Amino acid sequence: MSKRIVLVGAGHAHLHILKNIGALVRLGAEVTVVAQDDFWYSGMATGMLGGLFPPEADHVNVSALVNGTGATLHRGTMIALDRSAREVVLEGGRRIGADLLSLNLGSVPPPLPGMGQSVYAVKPVRSLVELRQRIEEYWRGADTDPLRVAVVGGGVTGIEIAANLRALSDRHGHCMDITVYSRSEPLRRIPRGAAAALLRHLRTANIDVRWPVAVTSIKECGVLLDGGTPQDCDIIINATGLMPPDLTARLGLPVDGDGALIVDRFLRSAGDTSVFAVGDCVAFDGRSLPRAGVYAVRQAPILFANLAAALSGTPPIPFVPQRRFLAIIGLGHRSAVMIRGPVWFKGPPALWLKRWIDQRFVDGYRPGSKTTHHSALNQMSP
Repeated sequence: MSKRIVLVGAGHAHLHILKNIGALVRLGAEVTVVAQDDFWYSGMATGMLGGLFPPEADHVNVSALVNGTGATLHRGTMIALDRSAREVVLEGGRRIGADLLSLNLGSVPPPLPGMGQSVYAVKPVRSLVELRQRIEEYWRGADTDPLRVAVVGGGVTGIEIAANLRALSDRHGHCMDITVYSRSEPLRRIPRGAAAALLRHLRTANIDVRWPVAVTSIKECGVLLDGGTPQDCDIIINATGLMPPDLTARLGLPVDGDGALIVDRFLRSAGDTSVFAVGDCVAFDGRSLPRAGVYAVRQAPILFANLAAALSGTPPIPFVPQRRFLAIIGLGHRSAVMIRGPVWFKGPPALWLKRWIDQRFVDGYRPGSKTTHHSALNQMSP
């Protein structure tokens, strides 16, 4: 009998599976993909926000990858896992049988407390698409008052968001007051020289970075800071970090203190070897990896090989995370900062490299692409 594989989520790791899904079907699998949305590439998200390219350039059509492969795509949201029945439960009550399940659930920022205006989160990426659309719609209107933007979070993502918002306002010739609020010293996790260069860039761009200051709640017309100080603003962006979605804690599988699914070195759940999980929603071998897309991309061929191994009864292969990776922080249309370990560089070449890497990655998943993505399937017997 064929085994039923269910892939939940269309993130960085599953994108590789979708590109090669026909190989799983040929091994006898009945494959179902559950994805509420298409793939939006986080590596290009801030550049898209800054107007470097249109939203559609950051997008991969999941239906186009699945069509004609023999797999089934279901547009929906997983809300629970019935392990005794071996079924994935979707919003609305639909159930899908799963002998093998792979979870690529991504991550979200911790919610900001309070009520009031809507908050744009850095994830899912579609939120930044909606943010850009709102800003450009405002500029097309009659109101010429400067938009006041509060970026909550002084990490790499918050700083990159702020720099690209300035690039967007410069591109359109409109004023925007941008303030970054950081609970602790900004950019403390990267080399000090690189952090200093990024903060100088923001000062030159007339972006205010305030720290140490905490945003304690959201109110109707802005944010409330610690000490009770109100700060009026028109747009709030949540860049306070990333954590697994609430769903991970409701699956009945082992999780760590952050709610991340604990997986072994073969990317299988510590509580059920028929459940695989990858990307930002996991704690690998009991420890958290940085929530960066590069790990999910590297996990993808290992996940693909191990799903194929489970179908064919061959041994799985381990995922070995890299100790260092190249990070490139885009600063708009002219420059970027690239960092690898203690080494960093700021300038236009870093931006050129980032654009080449990102475009090559996304183009590899366009319909008809001849780009070959590494697959670990050839490391095992069929």
